[in-house]
Amino acid sequence: MGVPQGSILSVTLIALKFNSIVKAICPNVECSLYVDDFLICYRSKHIHTIERHIQRCLNKLQFWADTNGFHFSTSKTVCIHFCRLLKPHLDPELSLNGMPIPIVEKTKFLGLIFDRKLSFIHHLHYLKEKCLKAINLQRVVAHTSWGADQQTLLHLYRSLIRSKLDYGCIVYGSARPSYLKILDPIHNHALRLCLGALRTSPAVSLCVQATEPPLALRRKKLALQYCLKLSANTNNPAYNAVFNSKFKTQFDNKPSQTRPLGFRVEDDL
Repeated sequence: MGVPQGSILSVTLIALKFNSIVKAICPNVECSLYVDDFLICYRSKHIHTIERHIQRCLNKLQFWADTNGFHFSTSKTVCIHFCRLLKPHLDPELSLNGMPIPIVEKTKFLGLIFDRKLSFIHHLHYLKEKCLKAINLQRVVAHTSWGADQQTLLHLYRSLIRSKLDYGCIVYGSARPSYLKILDPIHNHALRLCLGALRTSPAVSLCVQATEPPLALRRKKLALQYCLKLSANTNNPAYNAVFNSKFKTQFDNKPSQTRPLGFRVEDDL
């Protein structure tokens, strides 16, 4: 209270005050906290079990907020039910501070759009639209008579476009290969602008000349780097989820399903 918004001290103060929220979580309920972005989740085969545990946890969180002087935004609080069932099924009915929590088909968390089937198709379309705006800026700078040189354009591509494609690729990289190909035209178009190549130039040749790997190889490289960094710290909460997954038998029995990160990079590691 009283600290100007955006000041350096406010980040430290909210970390000291807000981190105690994880102590209000009920047993067996998972949570994720990044500054002031907070989520809780629970997994079960029965919807009434999910509803009971989540609602009990929401009541404890509301009591924590009232005690510590915080207020959950009811307009920004949503519920999403991740499920692969094809038959009709009920969604949980949850409430926070007496207000019902809406059930949504997709929601954004930390810059990534998660949908109910975890196909990430909505995030890929959102990412493509976001990169197209950056390509329009690059198209202006890449003028043939007074535009920037090749190295400058490649620097702009790596900072404005490739950085957006890299963010969260370890997560949305689990999407189907046919969905991930939505981003390939963005990559190829940007390289053509940087190199001044013709539209008929092969995409593989553009990657060689620009010393830029295809997006599929770059996503695999970043996933391997993350897993290697994660393997060096066994105390990281994500370590067990990646390397000690207890669902290996289920995914081996259903090879058509999208495999988690640890299984996808296992052979490459």
